[in-house]
Amino acid sequence: MEKTQALSIILVKEIEVLENIPPLQGMIRNAVIKREWAEYETLMHTVGEIGSRFEALDAEREALFKTMADGEEPDSFYAWAAKLPDNEKDKISTLYRKLKMITLQIRIANDTLMEYLREVKTVIAGVLDRAYPDRRGKMYSRRGTERETDMRSVMVNRSL
Repeated sequence: MEKTQALSIILVKEIEVLENIPPLQGMIRNAVIKREWAEYETLMHTVGEIGSRFEALDAEREALFKTMADGEEPDSFYAWAAKLPDNEKDKISTLYRKLKMITLQIRIANDTLMEYLREVKTVIAGVLDRAYPDRRGKMYSRRGTERETDMRSVMVNRSL
């Protein structure tokens, strides 16, 4: 009972930490679209700090879960929770499900932003290939030596 209460407290803390990320993701998306790179860096630093706090809580939850499972390796969290008394099982399962849903929401938002960035990279590469066909997708440094075609640092400051 005591360990179950501690587990539910950790799950609540994890949920509270992760609930801070979706609003930041929206701000990050806007910073990328508006090309506000200083704000983007600040927001990414904040998300990194939140991630570190979550990792610490998650490690604590995992350690507590292992002690509660008495050395057994259950197939899933829910299989283990099914062995708890009904009132504890419902509470722990609800918290765990909420944690999973927030995690899924964060993952989808990240995937959406990454897909947007991949598309932008593809468009920029296409524009540069059309504008400079003689380069054949190659990029050159200021000194004229060939460099990687990684487009992460390419910024276009003119409208096309």
